Amino acid sequence: MKGNFKISYCFFFLVFLNSSLFGQFQLDKRYKKYKIPFEHTHNLIILKCTLNGSPLNMILDTGSEKNLLFTFPENDTITFYNLQKLKVKGIGIGEDIEAYLSRNNKCAIGDYVNSSFETLLVPDVNIGLIDKLGIPINGIIGSEFFTAYWVEIDYQREKIVVIPKEKFKTNRLKRYEREQVVVQRGKPYIKIKIKESEHEDEKDYKLLLDTGLGDGLWLFENDTLKCTHRFFKDILGRGLTGEITGKKSRVNELFIKGFKFSEALVSYPDSVSLTDLERLQGRNGSLGGEILKRFNWILNYETGSFYFKKNSLFDEAFNYNMSGIEVQHNGSQWIKETVYDNSVGNKVNMNEFIFEDSNRKYNYTYKLKPIFEIYSIRENSPAEKVGLQVGDLIVSLNGRSAQHLSIQKITEIFQSQEGKNIKIEVERDGENLKFEFRLEKVL
Repeated sequence: MKGNFKISYCFFFLVFLNSSLFGQFQLDKRYKKYKIPFEHTHNLIILKCTLNGSPLNMILDTGSEKNLLFTFPENDTITFYNLQKLKVKGIGIGEDIEAYLSRNNKCAIGDYVNSSFETLLVPDVNIGLIDKLGIPINGIIGSEFFTAYWVEIDYQREKIVVIPKEKFKTNRLKRYEREQVVVQRGKPYIKIKIKESEHEDEKDYKLLLDTGLGDGLWLFENDTLKCTHRFFKDILGRGLTGEITGKKSRVNELFIKGFKFSEALVSYPDSVSLTDLERLQGRNGSLGGEILKRFNWILNYETGSFYFKKNSLFDEAFNYNMSGIEVQHNGSQWIKETVYDNSVGNKVNMNEFIFEDSNRKYNYTYKLKPIFEIYSIRENSPAEKVGLQVGDLIVSLNGRSAQHLSIQKITEIFQSQEGKNIKIEVERDGENLKFEFRLEKVL
């Protein structure tokens, strides 16, 4: 199979299939512990691995029972084994999708290897419309990553440490808080206290501890759990079967053991988006990366003992996009760049220009740069009010050419500060248009 898909911006996928975990990752016995670096972007953990010899970028997801593969490396072919066709369901507004279950693959994250790697292949799903991360993502590694060893997640240093159970030194845990979680079907569930609004009492909530969720907190509305405070409607993400819409708001207080967060952001997905969600008895939502990143974690799935301590990210503000603009990659374009070269030479190439009155030389190089497109604009947002439209291509942002920006940098600008002046130039139907607005805090 070959593919050319990109990950959507939702970063959270649920697939339901009645089968047990097939394999586990194993570590060479010579290691007392094994360190795995990761890329931390949009509150997600991105691991580099190889699957049957092909390099991939995968999200590490405690909230997924299964491993998933939904895009494939360009100009590469992966051989899969023991394919079985089936139907799966996932979050989002859409139909069931066809997938393939493949067993007995080899997945390696350095020397951390699973030679009986089982994965679901979903190559035809339309996840690739939106590339919000700015880097290619091929799939998800689920709970089997954690089951055989102690696993330390150090968000601060962006590394994971895998430690054999017989070599783990428990005296390290003295500096950590301990929380007993319930592990069901490979997924960890944690109980925390939340005070949704100033006029309500604290309540206990059972949440899926989900490193594959970029948001900090999701709560599922029902007869007794309602968002009655200030909110705005938003596209929360995209699941395997379509968009996930809902409300974005804040909770008054959130408690994890002795740690308190005030005015943390919360999302309430619409029930129609969760029609096919298999909710565990008593589950109220998910606890995701925006909150999890504020701690370093040590996980023992076998005993359900999770340990954590706060890190340098703990006091980061809970910010959101105040422009109303959501941006995606829309391909790439060749950009001509001038490189100064003061060397002397007599040869002239087609991409060089030499001044007649000096020995100075300029070389022209061409590089592929991303094209950024507005794919969504929130209703009544500053961007909508000034006339920006879906489909506009960003030419420049606050004086910086789009070719020198990234998805991450654009996100940081739109989340930066209430009242910040935004000057944006876009291309629409071959014409360049300029707009100006200020970031507006709704919550």
